[in-house]
Amino acid sequence: MNQSKTMDDVFDVEKDFVQLARLAMDEKTADVAAFSKRVLRRVLKRRPDLAELAKPIFDATPAGVTRSLTSQPIPVDTDSRLELLRREVSPEIKTKPIWASVVANEIEPIFEERRRSSELLAKGLVPTRSMLFVGPPGVGKTLAAKWIALQLGRPLLTLDLSAVMSSYLGRTGSNIRVVLDYARRGPSVLLLDEFDAIAKRRDDSGEIGELKRLVTVLLQEIDDWPADGLLIAATNHPELLDSAVWRRFDRVVRFPLPTLEEVSELLAANLELSDATPEVRELLPVLASMLQGESFAEVIRRVNLARRTAVLADQSLLQTLQAMSQDTMSLVPKAKKLELARAFADQGFSQRAISAATGLARDTLRKRDIGAK
Repeated sequence: MNQSKTMDDVFDVEKDFVQLARLAMDEKTADVAAFSKRVLRRVLKRRPDLAELAKPIFDATPAGVTRSLTSQPIPVDTDSRLELLRREVSPEIKTKPIWASVVANEIEPIFEERRRSSELLAKGLVPTRSMLFVGPPGVGKTLAAKWIALQLGRPLLTLDLSAVMSSYLGRTGSNIRVVLDYARRGPSVLLLDEFDAIAKRRDDSGEIGELKRLVTVLLQEIDDWPADGLLIAATNHPELLDSAVWRRFDRVVRFPLPTLEEVSELLAANLELSDATPEVRELLPVLASMLQGESFAEVIRRVNLARRTAVLADQSLLQTLQAMSQDTMSLVPKAKKLELARAFADQGFSQRAISAATGLARDTLRKRDIGAK
């Protein structure tokens, strides 16, 4: 009996037609397109032989829908009149990001899924519609969302959930619904940043019923997100998300801090080594060792600071990099510096490079037989 009910619900043509007619009469072009695709996905589960015929429908982006998403006003808060999200029609990324392999293994298949969507549809499957990005600040979660949007040719819409959270949860829920409705108007990548902002409020005694309803709405949206779009949620605090949240996402991507090799690649990519002196090249492995444990964002920040200083102070890049490393070591006790110097020496660094990075005199290193001459 349950099976019969399910089949009736899925293939209730009359009911679907009435809903489609209502949307059309209200001139809701984007909703008509989204609803039609939703029904078509249900049809393809029973009729996978129609996948090739259906592919152009999923691939197509009606001109009116595109215009409504990129040229209509961005939703605003009803009280403050501030924009609720940030829209980037074509995210700007200067160089291809450096990913940890565990990140690349989750992101790269997204592009292949979109290229081969007809094969997935033929099997009653759809491309990844939702992703959860997990990791500490500065490890590349926002950059990854930009990269995905750029590669897919979709606008990036970013909603900072911590910014729209209000003491009046009813208004918060209204704002989020407005943003979600806006993002559904056409193919896009929607980034829900600080996703844990809602989870953090779960233990509050005030208005907990409204909060639960808000979370339920979000989870339902994740389940029903259209296949021609992509919803990404990002959190710095995965421990605050319960199991019900984790299960809703098609993919979970964990962003670790960069390894020593990745820090080295990042330094090389951001220091324009084609013009670097041999001394700068020799110093880089030591700098990478010193910066290991920092986030991608922090490494780039330190590099850009050194480059700016070199220009404004009319110094060589070598001088500013040496100063940067010595500033890092300035608060480290001498005993710890010597310990680090020995570790650098074990990695094969010269006394000159170790001295430049730690601030220890080369005489000090020679007396203790640290590093190659």
